[in-house]
Amino acid sequence: MRKLRRLRLTLTVLPLIAAAGCSLFVHRPPARELYRIVLPAAIETDTVAPRADGGAYPLAGTLAISQYVAPGIYGDPGIVFRIDDTRYGAYPNREWAVPVAEQLGVLTERVLARTPLTAERAVFDPPSQRAQTYIWRGTIREFEEVDRGSQVLAAVRLDARIVRASDDSILWSGTAHIERAARAPSMPGIVQTLSDLAAEAVTELATRARAELRPPRP
Repeated sequence: MRKLRRLRLTLTVLPLIAAAGCSLFVHRPPARELYRIVLPAAIETDTVAPRADGGAYPLAGTLAISQYVAPGIYGDPGIVFRIDDTRYGAYPNREWAVPVAEQLGVLTERVLARTPLTAERAVFDPPSQRAQTYIWRGTIREFEEVDRGSQVLAAVRLDARIVRASDDSILWSGTAHIERAARAPSMPGIVQTLSDLAAEAVTELATRARAELRPPRP
């Protein structure tokens, strides 16, 4: 009788273990994917470009670049997506390897090396921003995949301000917004498109700031 009971117990437990194993296999979470903004080859150089017209730079002094402000969902690791214009979400397993706010700061440093506002190179996240003459402050308003029916797009909207470090007064501000079809309807294609749009948006802001800020009088 004892042997029979042991056999029945074994026959009862084995299917449960097998079922639990199958359940764990079926419900395994998807693999984690990490991405970074890809800097276009045109702005990878660290060399400060001279003014083409030989004139003075718009700002006299030094310029620091703050880490971008990433409000709400943009501050989370998950890559953001938007359905039409009102529904937002973030991928649970597709994340930024480095916070977007930090990546945009590095990108801005590279852009300002090619479109400089000061004679001395602009520096991202220096040890002391208050030791600089001016500060570039950016805010992320849009940085996401956009799904509109069968269309897959990418959207970037960035705000930027240049303030005087000594009194926090705003010398210049601007907004750049670009939306474009993704290179491919896949996450690598979307990330590449977001990278392109980010570089274009920061370049647009830097170019406008350079044109609209008046060079100091001799």
